[in-house]
Amino acid sequence: MTLILQVLHFVNIFAAALVAGGLVFVLMVIVPAKRALPPRPSVEVHLAMLCGQPDRYMKPLGIISGLLAIALVVLLREATPVKVAPLLVGLVGSLGVFITSHFFNVQTNRQIESWSLDALPPNYPEVRNRWDRVHAIRTAAGLLALAGYITSCTL
Repeated sequence: MTLILQVLHFVNIFAAALVAGGLVFVLMVIVPAKRALPPRPSVEVHLAMLCGQPDRYMKPLGIISGLLAIALVVLLREATPVKVAPLLVGLVGSLGVFITSHFFNVQTNRQIESWSLDALPPNYPEVRNRWDRVHAIRTAAGLLALAGYITSCTL
């Protein structure tokens, strides 16, 4: 494998690993913490999680990982077709992260940000549960992406 392909694989996997790690952290730490709290502190934790810090690196890294996977598919499609299949699996995972984030969780985050902490809607537990379920799917997609990218590199 040429040096440029090694570098592309490394950056692709590194970016996907940071995204997957962030998603797993939220699933394993933040989600249980929110569920253990009464509604108002639960919403406060959710809002604190939206401080902007995670999105500063997770969104760009997700984009970088996906774009590098596309570049690797193009570069490897004729030389080593067996590497392309796991890259495509990884791309499906990256797409899953994007779709669940953009069309579900981000929309719910905006809804929660518009609420007054002094007058939370009575359906908050259902909203939280839906966000948590979609986040679990998003995390699985992120792990699928990472597994596909690692598999492609090791073949």
